[in-house]
Amino acid sequence: MKLINAILLLTLFFVGCKTDEIALKALDAIPETKYYSSDIIPEQQSNIYGVWKVVRTSGGFAGSGYTKDFDYLILKKNGIFGIVRNDSLLTSGKLTLLPDLTMSPVNKGIHCKFESEKKVRVELCGDSEKYIQLVGKDSLDLIAPCCDRYNTHLIRKK
Repeated sequence: MKLINAILLLTLFFVGCKTDEIALKALDAIPETKYYSSDIIPEQQSNIYGVWKVVRTSGGFAGSGYTKDFDYLILKKNGIFGIVRNDSLLTSGKLTLLPDLTMSPVNKGIHCKFESEKKVRVELCGDSEKYIQLVGKDSLDLIAPCCDRYNTHLIRKK
């Protein structure tokens, strides 16, 4: 019985570790220059690239966020992103940089729009204008530019 439990535990461990690989391979099919011929993100902010796991949400009218509707966000050079849920790539698309119109002296991050190739029922695709804020090396926040909208908080996976 202990042997069966050990085998099941190891199987779950190895299957659970494949999410990053599946997601990254799905985005490998997208040509690097599909949207832009060179990288649009300033070099000093290129640490946003990688696989990010959704840990919580916030904002909205009551401030309590929404039920998370995807598991991972993948950000790659040249404005490519992917949204993964249940080990499947739901959609991918391009980031479009937007001007920061707030004129705030506080650095809010990279103001952009997530333009999805395929319509999916994901909050980030419905309210696609966000500030990408890197917090330290391993946390990323997608912050809505205005009140009563949602924010998504992520941690680095790869």
